[in-house]
This record gives sequence, C-alpha cells and structure tokens, in this order.
Amino acid sequence: MDAEDAISLVVEWIRTHRIDYPTEGLAADRFEAGWSVYAPVAVDESDPMAFLDMPVGRSVFLVGDSGRIKEVTSSVPPPQARKEFIEEERAAESRHWVEFERGFRAAAAQDPAVFPDVTFHTPAHEAQIAAEASRLLDPIVRELAMHGVPGWERFDAAFAFTVSAEIAQLRFRTLDGRSGLVPVPNSIATLVRAQREVAAQMPDGPWWRLLLTVTNSGEMTVSYDYGDDPFPDDQLLSAEHYRNDLARYPRRRTPVWLAGYVAGPAAQGRDPHRAAVSAAADAAEGRAATPCRDLPSLHDLWVRWAVISAAYAGVGSEWGPRIRPGYAWYENDHRSGSTLYWLPGERAVLSGGRWDSVLLANAYNGPGPMPDLYGGAPAWVNDSVINTRNNNGLVSFCFWWAGDRWSRGGTDTSGELDAPLPPVRTVEDTVAAMTSHVGPDRAAQCGALLNAATSRKVNPDDVAALFPTQPRVNVDMAIDQLSLAGLLAT
Repeated sequence: MDAEDAISLVVEWIRTHRIDYPTEGLAADRFEAGWSVYAPVAVDESDPMAFLDMPVGRSVFLVGDSGRIKEVTSSVPPPQARKEFIEEERAAESRHWVEFERGFRAAAAQDPAVFPDVTFHTPAHEAQIAAEASRLLDPIVRELAMHGVPGWERFDAAFAFTVSAEIAQLRFRTLDGRSGLVPVPNSIATLVRAQREVAAQMPDGPWWRLLLTVTNSGEMTVSYDYGDDPFPDDQLLSAEHYRNDLARYPRRRTPVWLAGYVAGPAAQGRDPHRAAVSAAADAAEGRAATPCRDLPSLHDLWVRWAVISAAYAGVGSEWGPRIRPGYAWYENDHRSGSTLYWLPGERAVLSGGRWDSVLLANAYNGPGPMPDLYGGAPAWVNDSVINTRNNNGLVSFCFWWAGDRWSRGGTDTSGELDAPLPPVRTVEDTVAAMTSHVGPDRAAQCGALLNAATSRKVNPDDVAALFPTQPRVNVDMAIDQLSLAGLLAT
C-alpha cells in the first residue's frame, strides 16, 4: 500500500462515517505498520501567537497495511498512538493466522486426502507468540510470590493442565531448608489457563506441564513440558482429559507413552473372555501363530534369567532382573522391560515393551497399524500373564511357548527385544552380565553356576563361589533367587 492508497481509504472512511473532516489536501506519513493520514494545518511561523489558532485534538487516521483504519486524536503523542496501533496490528495478524490454521486443521481432520499437512507459522509469527507467552508468565510469578511464607528463598510451581482438568502445585523453600506446599488459588489458575491458550498457538502446541522455579532475587527458570518423558504420578490426569485436549488441539505427534495411556486397555488388552473369543475366531478362520526362532528355549531362557538375578541380588544391586514366584521380571533404567511367566504344562508367555519402539511410534503417530501381537495365540495368553504395559498400549512384543517352541502374532517383533530383555540371548551374554557385578575374575565360577543351574543341581557352595571377596555380600539372597526358579539340587 502506498500513500495514495492510504489517503483514498481514509477519504472513503470519512464519507461513510459522515464525520466533519476535510477530504481534500490530506497528507500521509509512513511508519512501521502503515500510514498516518491527516489534514495539514497552515501556520504563520512569523506570528508568535499563531499557535492559538491551531486545532486541539483534531483527528489523525492510522491506516495499517492490512487496510484497517483507526481514528486517533492529535492530543495523544504520535509515537504513543503509533506504538499502540502497531501492537494491535500484530495481535490482529496473530488471531487471523490462528483462526485460519485452526479452521484448516479442522477441515483436514475431516478429509486428510483433500487437505495436506501444512505448517502456517512464519518465523515472525512464532517469535511474536513466544514473546507474548513469555510476557504472560510475569503476572503469574508475581501472584505466586505473594503467597510465600516469610523468609522464602525460592518456590517451585508445577501446572499440569488440559482443557478439562487441572493440577496445580506450589512449594516454597526457606533458607533454613524447610519447605511446604501452598494452595494455588483459582485466580492464578485463570492466569495460567490464559497463558496456555497463547502457548497453544506455538508450533509445538500447548504444553502439558508448565514448570516454574523462582528465587527471591527474581531469577526464574521456565520449562514447557510436552511429554517427552512420562509425567509424575501426582501430576498425571485421567486419560479422558488428555483425549479431550487432543480433540481440541490436534498434534502432529503425541509421545508414544501418552498415546498408549490415552488408548488404554482397548488398544492391547486381552482379558480372558476377549482372548477366548479371539482364539476361537482365529481357529475358525484358519489363522495360525507364527513360529519364532529368535529366542533360546524356555528352559535356557529361564535358567539364564535366574543366574543373572542371583548375581545381582547377591551384591545388593537394586537394578537387574529378578525371579518372583511363578515369573521372571526385568526393567532397565531406560523404561524398557519384560516379564516371563512359566505356566503348568510347559507353557510360558514372554512379553514386554521397548521404550523407543518403532512399531508403536508408527502405529500412534504414523501410517502403520497397531502391531499384531496376539494373532493365533491360545486363550491362555491373556491379561493374567501379559506384561502390564498392555494396560497402557505399550507392549511391543509377545511370545508364547507351547510344546517345544516359541510362537508370536503376525508382526515381526524381533527388533524389539534387545533393550527390554536382560542379557539372556546367549551364554556369553549371560556370563558377561554376571561378571560385570561379581568381578571379571569370577568368569569360571559364573560359568560353573550356569551349568549347575541348567541341570537343576545348584548347591550353596556354587553360589558362594561367586562372591569370595565382595563386601556386604548376601549369599542367601542369591540362593533365594535360584530357589524361586526351582534350580536348587534336591
């Protein structure tokens, strides 16, 4: 838009609104967001009293590049009027793009084939939204600080919000090390809710948790949590509230753990009735399980799991696999893990989940289907013996042993096993895992214990031989693991 266009728009605006203002001889001055249009006033500079004849409060018209016109009075300092107008223009532009994108995405959700996946945020728009979201934190912090106990050194605030439910926690800490929770009033929750609405316009969408740490000297640390890691239990809302939020704010990607949590047991649950119905349907349709040769035999898998458990338990390690009555358990320190249930009649179920499962990521955020974990499985492969990750849609493999072999469903899940299983795939892996805790000089004794366990002829001396120089050793704990596994000599 040039000066002539701006003046033409103002003339039309004056005539339409029928205001008393000249339409001839108007001038236009350029500023950042548009033009300032006004009627110049001729003043005799040689007359020192001429200023008395100048009109006071005469209108000036600010014309934005968007075409918007705002009438302001000349009694307002021009820099101030223009600054306010520029801010209004930016806000109007942001609202336009937000509404346009929201409408576009709603239409795309109805017909993805017609509406492609498009990102509308420009760098300037993103920077503006981020700045506004940051600015809205200041009143929140000020209000929180007013609820501090005398002598507080810092406070930590956590807000876990969705469109339908909220959790707010505020803890103050004092210089002498004391701390205490303080209730968060609804007035502050209202401010946080408004800030989240603005943050929702950023490319990553609205945060799931807002974390603030503020010191009494005014230093502030802010973290927007988008769910890369699972939320603490006391800041985790019911699944329905995340479903509501995703319906309001669809996302390009939902963290796999949260997608599974939202899906719930419906995604992978297999209660006894559902298992029986599925097994009958598989039999009627001639759908058989897929034989699997990626794993050691049930006996070898169980024995290796047990001897590693004995080594870890004997040195008092809080990590590592364990044997429980009727099943073996393992969780690593990166949220992958598995269980092995041994059932009467030489049957077993090995299942678990890999934290960064490609199969589940493709199912929840990509074009892939949910992995077929149970196709052809017998009815006894059900929730009673499947890893509890299936309650949250996070099981990425399931194998069952019947007769003399392992079987699985239709999806090849061999690539899911490395992280969730303890080192039991080979004898060498098992011995290396044992020596990593009892010492590299104990490799021979580890091998001897593994051989004795394979023959179910372990005696206490075999176990004690692993820990001759280890401090704080608990040989009885190690023996107990092998006893629960049924591997002691009778």
